Amino acid sequence: MISRIILANIDHLQSHTISIKSVMENIFGWSVLTIILVYLTYMAFSIKNETKVALATGKEFRFGGLLFNIPLWWTETFSSDEKYIFERTDTRYDWRATFLKYNFKLNETQNLQDVFESYAIEKKLVFDEENVIIKVPENIISFSDIGVEALRIEGTATQDDEHRLYIDILIFKNADEIFIVESKSSILNGLLEGPFFEQMIANITK
Repeated sequence: MISRIILANIDHLQSHTISIKSVMENIFGWSVLTIILVYLTYMAFSIKNETKVALATGKEFRFGGLLFNIPLWWTETFSSDEKYIFERTDTRYDWRATFLKYNFKLNETQNLQDVFESYAIEKKLVFDEENVIIKVPENIISFSDIGVEALRIEGTATQDDEHRLYIDILIFKNADEIFIVESKSSILNGLLEGPFFEQMIANITK
């Protein structure tokens, strides 16, 4: 009889211990989620304010016959007649913006979609079908206003069968020449510089 009581108490204690452990795991899980949500909210407000500052204090950069307003903290790390690269040298962000004159001659049956496919093959880029956004010229207000043919592709992709990326590509045709402006980063860092790249595109002028 005594042994049964002892066993019952042990079972009760084990059940109680498991219950406490489950509660603690739930508390920890919710705490982590709360911290993440607070951080993301802070980042959203911070980036919103920084985009206003970037637009107000940006520096002008002429490329492909168009005028770009780029953030002051983008540092030009490479330049040639056909290619310019900007990076964040004040941080260790895995990110860069590339401005490229692309040697692709369109024939009468081709369009900017063909240019994109050629570029993707050349760079060994495979986009995630469920996470890619393609914007045609009428969706890009700044380009429709200035009468320049353009295409924008944004999403996650894999490069060289191994590197996971967040990439935003703007392709435009001006004076019968093809130009590509690209923001490329790790998937996480794409959330940091992506808003500034998008704002730059939205404010292009001739």
